[in-house]
Amino acid sequence: MALQPSNCSGPRPIYTDKKVVYEDVYKPELVPVIHEVEVVERIHHVPVPVHHVVVKRRVVHCGYNC
Repeated sequence: MALQPSNCSGPRPIYTDKKVVYEDVYKPELVPVIHEVEVVERIHHVPVPVHHVVVKRRVVHCGYNC
């Protein structure tokens, strides 16, 4: 299409169909992530030797007239 001068004030603008242009903007959003941890205390009984000394005393008569 050719531009037509009007009243010697310059060409009139030509309008085309409107185009929609999308500009995607991403904003960070904090989302809580919950990590559940269960601590299990395990008790193990371990045998530990405890030494007890039993002393027996005996008297023996030695020597003269045994």
